[in-house]
Amino acid sequence: MFCEIGAGLLPGLFLEINALVILVMIVMLVVHEVTAFADVTYAVTKRNVTVTEQFLHSLLEIIPLMAIVTVVALHWGQFPAIFGRGLETADFGLRWKPHSLSVAYLSWTMVVIFIFHFLTYSEELLRCWRARA
Repeated sequence: MFCEIGAGLLPGLFLEINALVILVMIVMLVVHEVTAFADVTYAVTKRNVTVTEQFLHSLLEIIPLMAIVTVVALHWGQFPAIFGRGLETADFGLRWKPHSLSVAYLSWTMVVIFIFHFLTYSEELLRCWRARA
């Protein structure tokens, strides 16, 4: 699931935001949600899923959703264009950002992702391995 969200996040950090990038973000969010649902559905049959774990799952689900909502709000013209609506034509080209984000910004973004996402997923994976043993 971490990789699914990463596949939606990384284009937004490095590529020009357009209809293609927004579509990739949405598709990866849907894939992530389907995987999360399947994961929890399976987990509850094998072990006790605590309220804390359910809360953490909710947190991990809402962050990418809010990121996509923010991207869509900032690039509104390309969102309805995906569906052939609105005033703009959908742009499905791949281009680097014309003004790339600073190394400091990207570094701090990756640190925050590591702390709040990767470590959370790692902790859950560790609990799953322990339960399996």
